Amino acid sequence: MMPAPSHLPLAPTDCKDPHLERFFERISEAKQSALLLDFDGTLAPFRLDPATVRPWAGVRELLNEIRGVSRTHVAIVSGRPAQQVATQLGLETPIEVWGLHGAERLLPSGAVEHQVLPREQTEALHTARQAIEKLDMPLRLEEKWNAVVVHWRGASRGFAEAARSITREILSPFAAHSGMSLLVFDGGIELRAGRNKGDAVRLLLQALPLGAPAAYLGDDTTDEDAFEALGDEGLGVLVRRVWRPTAAQVWLRPPAELRAFLKRWHRALGSK
Repeated sequence: MMPAPSHLPLAPTDCKDPHLERFFERISEAKQSALLLDFDGTLAPFRLDPATVRPWAGVRELLNEIRGVSRTHVAIVSGRPAQQVATQLGLETPIEVWGLHGAERLLPSGAVEHQVLPREQTEALHTARQAIEKLDMPLRLEEKWNAVVVHWRGASRGFAEAARSITREILSPFAAHSGMSLLVFDGGIELRAGRNKGDAVRLLLQALPLGAPAAYLGDDTTDEDAFEALGDEGLGVLVRRVWRPTAAQVWLRPPAELRAFLKRWHRALGSK
């Protein structure tokens, strides 16, 4: 993890951060680039009801403008189901979305590809879900075919600490014995099978010309795999109001600095 970077000013389009300066120079010169984005917490604020999540004001319009220039491939990489994200993002034309951390891929054509999980893992997920359902606690259990996701966002600190301890104790053995991942994130815990966001980013990068500039924007600990998957040539951008240790090179506070970053990207595309 990198030490805390110097925080960017509220108008990063005008700052002289060396990472951004070099990166946007590459964008302006490249025939092809990639803008890869998380959704919740990055392009949109968190909500207790996920169905009510919508992008911050102006973000949808900026993404439409960037996608209007063919030199940048824009894709979403989210922990949520792909179709749900595409619907709530609401862009003018269909977009490629990797959902469930990369276990499913929604193509602009509407076709959906699913990763096939080993039977051992699907059975372990079913058993783990049943164990969580037996808890006498007001937790929200999210329905995902490749994961057991428990949420306590918005709960008191005491309840959150108790929920984290109990659910981790229940789910840890499944991760240890079935080759799955157990991840504590902001407001919850997830037992997941299949790809992570880093795997999805590596697959996306394979479709780009060698050396094409690519950036990934994310907020949560689940995005760290994606930051690391970019390698030395990519730009990891932490989008978060409060800094945390990260592998990203740049930190933006949403929504103003996020909008400024997207404006800068669009302006760089127009310079070729």
